[in-house]
Amino acid sequence: MDDLEVPDAIRISYFEALKKLERGYPLQYILGEWDFYGRSFYVEEGVLIPRPETERLVEEVLKRIPEDLPLMGFEIGVGTGCISITLLLERENLKMLANDINVKALRVAKRNMERYGVSHRLLLFGGDLFEAIKPKRAFDFIVSNPPYIPKHQWGKLPRGVRIEGYNSLIGGVKGWEFYERIGERMHDYLKPNGFFAFEIGHDQGQRVKKLFEEKGYTVEVKKDYSGQDRVVVGWKL
Repeated sequence: MDDLEVPDAIRISYFEALKKLERGYPLQYILGEWDFYGRSFYVEEGVLIPRPETERLVEEVLKRIPEDLPLMGFEIGVGTGCISITLLLERENLKMLANDINVKALRVAKRNMERYGVSHRLLLFGGDLFEAIKPKRAFDFIVSNPPYIPKHQWGKLPRGVRIEGYNSLIGGVKGWEFYERIGERMHDYLKPNGFFAFEIGHDQGQRVKKLFEEKGYTVEVKKDYSGQDRVVVGWKL
């Protein structure tokens, strides 16, 4: 074993990766994949990295989806596809539509859905919010982890986080503009008794709750496992 040598290409690649890590480059992009809800998802620079906090969003949706009913869901901003794909793998009677304005994200999500064999139950398409969808109240639920960081915080974020992309992270001047935009049109796309579930920033719970209550929804704020506000869930009675 002592006479084994590491090929130059592997050695060079290894030390280049170490230099990237020292400069704050995300480990997830170096590895090319990251775990989410017990499964590994392909990741690529410029697409939001799956985070454990987002698993709370998935948990709240799964609580409200019976295993034996054929349902249709819609995800706004699919990213790597980790949310939609996880829901599909946990509920075999579920079908999903999902969009994103980031072409790279759609390509990454496509790779992940093919990896997990759910291409026949997940339709991906480009667009912003409800673009390209007719308002037919077709969805049993709408789910999203939208950008929610205020614009003024961009320069304060670690370099490695900023590599995930401005549009993936920044929700506007206030941070909650995406929820306002979603709230303006969501009613036309949810079935009667349908629900929504959105990830939020740790300090946005009451603000986003009030926003949707003013639109006529009953809303609950759910915390993550560190005790921070993390998910808003709502429906119309």
